[in-house]
Amino acid sequence: MMYTVGDKHQESFVISKEVVAKFAEFSQDYNSMHTDSDFVKSRGYARRVSHGVIQLSYLSKIIGMDFPGNGAMWIKQTIDWLLPVFVNDEINIVLTIKEYSESANLLILQTEIFNQNEQKVMTGLAQVKITTAISINLQKPIEPLNIVDIESTPLQKKSSDKKVALVTGSSRGIGREVAKKLAQKNYLVVVNYKNNKSMADEVVDSIISLGGEAISIYANMSNEREVDLMAQAILKKWGRCDIVIHGASPALTLMQAEKLTYSDVTNYLDVYLKGAISLVNVLSPNMKKNQFGRFVFLGTSALYATPPAGMAAYVSAKEALWGYTKALSSEIARNGITVNMVSPSLTITDLTNDIPARVKEVEAFKSPVKRLVTTSDIASQIVHLCSENSGYVNGVNLPITAMPV
Repeated sequence: MMYTVGDKHQESFVISKEVVAKFAEFSQDYNSMHTDSDFVKSRGYARRVSHGVIQLSYLSKIIGMDFPGNGAMWIKQTIDWLLPVFVNDEINIVLTIKEYSESANLLILQTEIFNQNEQKVMTGLAQVKITTAISINLQKPIEPLNIVDIESTPLQKKSSDKKVALVTGSSRGIGREVAKKLAQKNYLVVVNYKNNKSMADEVVDSIISLGGEAISIYANMSNEREVDLMAQAILKKWGRCDIVIHGASPALTLMQAEKLTYSDVTNYLDVYLKGAISLVNVLSPNMKKNQFGRFVFLGTSALYATPPAGMAAYVSAKEALWGYTKALSSEIARNGITVNMVSPSLTITDLTNDIPARVKEVEAFKSPVKRLVTTSDIASQIVHLCSENSGYVNGVNLPITAMPV
C-alpha cells in the first residue's frame, strides 16, 4: 500500500460507563475521579472523568487494525492532554500522515482527538513501523525446494545499503542476544533456527518492535544443502551477506573421555566445523565481491585450560573449529574478510541447563568478579568484531572470561 503525506483517517467512539467500569476492573485503577460521581462533583466536575489511557486504547485499535492496519508496530507516541474526557462523551480520533519513509517503512502520524463539541482534547505524534519481516521455513519437505523455487518467491529485492548479518542458532541464548545487539547497530539480521520456529519469530518480532528489520530462516547447520538454500534465500532477499556469526550447537551431553566413540564427536563436528565450512563456501564469494566480510565462530574458554570433565567430545570439536579459524583467517584476509573466534567461559543459557548447579557455583567462584559471564558480555564483544573498525583483528581467539587464560 502507498501512503501520501496529508492522508487522513478518523473514527468515533463513545466512552460509556460500561467501558470505564471494565477498564477500571482490568487496570485496577479505581481512582475516585473515574468511579465516584459525588467525589468528582465535590472537585468541581459535572461528571466522572474517563481514564486517559482508554483514548489511547482506541487509538491502538485504529493503528493496529485500520490505519495502517494489521502488521503495524506502534513504536513511539507523544501526548499532550488538553481537556478531560468525561463518561458518556463521544470522541473522534483523527490521524494525519505527516511524514512517510518508504525505504524505512515508517509513518509519522499527527494524532488528534476531539470531543462531541469539536473541542480538541488530546494531540501528539505517533511513529508507526510497517513491518516487512518474512519468516522463511526451509524445513521438510526439503526436496521440492530448489533454486527455481527461491527465484520465484517474493523474496527478490535490490541489494540493501545496510550490512546483513546471519546469526546461526539465534532463537535462544547467546545467538539471540547477538542478533538483538546487531539490530541495534542497524544491521539487517537473519535469525537462523533448527528446532524452534516460534522462538526465532519472537526474536524477529522483538527486533522489529524496536525499529529494526529481520527475518527467520530454518536450516540445520550439519546439512550442507540446507545451508546452501538458506544462503540463496538471504541473497535473494537482500543481495548480500556481510557478517556470519556461527553459534549453533547441539545439546551438550557429558560423557567420560575414555568411553567416547567417534560418532559422539561427529555429533558436534558436523555442526561446528562442517557448518562453518559450509557457510564459508556459500557466503564468502559475496563477501569477496564486496571486499568486506566478518566470520565469527563461537568457541569455548576450555581451549585455554584443562577442559571440564565429561566434555571431551565438545572440546575436541571446538579445537577443530579453532584450527580451521586460524587457517582460513590467513588465506582470506586479503579480501577484506576477517575470521575470528570468541571463547566464553561457562554461561547461563538453556544449553547449560543440565550442568550441575555446583559446577556453575565453582566456576563463578573462580572469577574475581564472582559471577558467570552473561550473554550480553559475549554479544558486545562479537558485535565489536563485526564492525568496520575491527578490520585488523584477524585470526584471534578472544576469551570472554574473568579467569586467567
